[in-house]
Amino acid sequence: MDQTSDGPSRRQFAWGLGATGLALLGGWPSLQEPGVSLERPLPQKGGPLYVTVRRYEGVTDSREAGRRVAEGFVPLIRAVPGFVAYYWIDAGGGVMISASVFENQDGAERSNQVAADFARVNLVGLLPNLPQVTAGEVVAYGAA
Repeated sequence: MDQTSDGPSRRQFAWGLGATGLALLGGWPSLQEPGVSLERPLPQKGGPLYVTVRRYEGVTDSREAGRRVAEGFVPLIRAVPGFVAYYWIDAGGGVMISASVFENQDGAERSNQVAADFARVNLVGLLPNLPQVTAGEVVAYGAA
């Protein structure tokens, strides 16, 4: 954290996955700060969101994998019922991460099968290892 003569900086940062509401806060907002609210309903009329995160290691060509995902996989996942958002992230060092956001658990689970089928056919040689998959319901979020 930044240090000043007045103590720690009030600067806060957030890593977010778009307007869908996933966020990891680096520092808690103060309730005394104007415009800060800790209560914010989830999107889609207050219903839950479900997220699946897949971590791929040993990616041989991140640029080509990204192109294939953008052109071929994104249209497929957008057609899964309950789709909210999808992110394909180049974390560097041969690591790529995807995050799929859905309005319901069924959609999130279906996205795993769609991803596995797509990768098996279209990403052969680019993703040599099976992904580490983590999924669950969103219980907190922050968005612009």
